[in-house]
Amino acid sequence: MLSRDCRFSAIFRVDRSCLHVIYNGVDTADYHPRLSEVHREETRSRLGIAEDAPLLLYVGSGYERKGVPQLLQAFSSLKRRDAQLVIIGADRKLQATKAAAAGLRLAGRTHFLGPVRDVRPFYAAADGFVLPTIYDPCPNAALEAMACGLPVITTTGCGGAEFIVQGSNGYVCDALDIPALQASVSALPTRALGSAQGERARERIMRCTSEHLSAQLLSLYQDLVK
Repeated sequence: MLSRDCRFSAIFRVDRSCLHVIYNGVDTADYHPRLSEVHREETRSRLGIAEDAPLLLYVGSGYERKGVPQLLQAFSSLKRRDAQLVIIGADRKLQATKAAAAGLRLAGRTHFLGPVRDVRPFYAAADGFVLPTIYDPCPNAALEAMACGLPVITTTGCGGAEFIVQGSNGYVCDALDIPALQASVSALPTRALGSAQGERARERIMRCTSEHLSAQLLSLYQDLVK
């Protein structure tokens, strides 16, 4: 995504009229709530997660920048002791992060899966997507999660926050505000599929298709060569 943040204009002395925002595209047919019908039960069974247990999903490599330490702390204080967390993505400090989770008594409720080729079954199994990143221009994973009907929790340092209406299709908080992150997680619907938040998450992302992205790029290129 190209940013139109006014701070960019001030730092690089570029007039805001020269900045164009083009959001990433997502295949809303490939990433769809109906994936739950195919993958939810099997994926949860494979991970040993009960059907009625709240399940949060994190996707992203580089745990420290993307807020995994804060996420683990927030998750450890949830009232729902049956809540589960799936963490997908690579990191050099994977073992240390697992040890930190164990120190917070989360070893039995936090599933570190490493890099995964196809994340769709995990979107289907989840009830919410959380990315408490310190900085991220516009993560595809957040858009994919919304297309799958998952409410999203992210931060003010994430470009994806522009798609979130607070309390309507997700929550936005400061990346280092652990109580706010914990409160946001607690406010998610117990079951995303069919929930109002999940439906509004998908509705919000429907225009961010690959076709729309291509049309925006072509329009920009045409304007630039005039």
